[in-house]
Amino acid sequence: MKTDLRAELSISNLMLMYVGNLEGYQGIDLLLESFALTLQKNNKLDLVIIGGETSDIQKYKNYAQTLGIFGQVHFLGAKPVEHLAMYLLQADILVSPRIKGNNTPMKLYSYLHSGKALLATNLPTHTQVVDSGIAMLADPNAEAFSVGMLRLVADKNLRLSLGSAGKNLIEQKHTYTAFSKKLNSLYDWLESELVYNTQPVSNWQKFPQQKLSDNGRPLSQLL
Repeated sequence: MKTDLRAELSISNLMLMYVGNLEGYQGIDLLLESFALTLQKNNKLDLVIIGGETSDIQKYKNYAQTLGIFGQVHFLGAKPVEHLAMYLLQADILVSPRIKGNNTPMKLYSYLHSGKALLATNLPTHTQVVDSGIAMLADPNAEAFSVGMLRLVADKNLRLSLGSAGKNLIEQKHTYTAFSKKLNSLYDWLESELVYNTQPVSNWQKFPQQKLSDNGRPLSQLL
């Protein structure tokens, strides 16, 4: 059954949303601090945070209280992964304030696929997948992240444009179908190289011959 977050949380404002754990590298301090600055200029906003251990949630509830923004920050705790898409679709702006690490968070792909505007820190963890034409990128400090928030909040057309660009990126480059097409092209190239060179055909037996299809073998068996 669909959960209407706006009704459940009595939200009538624009909704920003974060989904993920609340470890230090995720930048939740940065998120709360920048949200506090944003509310000083536009208080018609609510922030929903999904995920986190009980101890981390309590820590950040206390911090939100200290910042004077507790009434507009909603901690929902952990939710089933299969409900993620349903929650993302209810947000106006999705945020990824990560401050450390180089690996791209997997949630970024879910964020983009939702078609919602993305606000993210301007760090390799994000920029190896998105650029300023796909997401609102901001330096990892509260002032800059707040400016990014305010730009998205004030410009509905920008939100729609970035959301559409993000969804298009995922559908063209990062879906299972798109990946399988790239892998199939690689196998075609390898096959042609082996067929038209002087190496014995038996060498081809070292490579996977069955192409990947949408209902094919798991990627873990191929890569």
